[in-house]
Amino acid sequence: EDQQATHERLENWARYVAVKCPHWVSPMWRQGRSGGRQWHVPELAPVVDTLDGHKIEKAVGLLPVPHRDALRWSYVYKTNPSKPRRALGVTDEGLIRLIRDGRQMLLNRRV
Repeated sequence: EDQQATHERLENWARYVAVKCPHWVSPMWRQGRSGGRQWHVPELAPVVDTLDGHKIEKAVGLLPVPHRDALRWSYVYKTNPSKPRRALGVTDEGLIRLIRDGRQMLLNRRV
């Protein structure tokens, strides 16, 4: 409960640092979207607070490596947890603890 505000700021940070597809790469036709708006309702992207995202990026970069990597996996990459678990040498519970402790470290540092 006390980490909810930090969680929301980390969600904003994830949108700020999200890896975007370069402009020269074309998607496959099967997964491409139509340019015509008449076929689907427009999807409104949430607004990104770039100043806060940059502040969080700097703060996450100063965290200890396991906590930093766990937060990046959890918020930015969002892949299967087996790869970060192996890389960090922890269990599922250990990975969750690293994420929770990383958020708490950001709270303690008043970021």
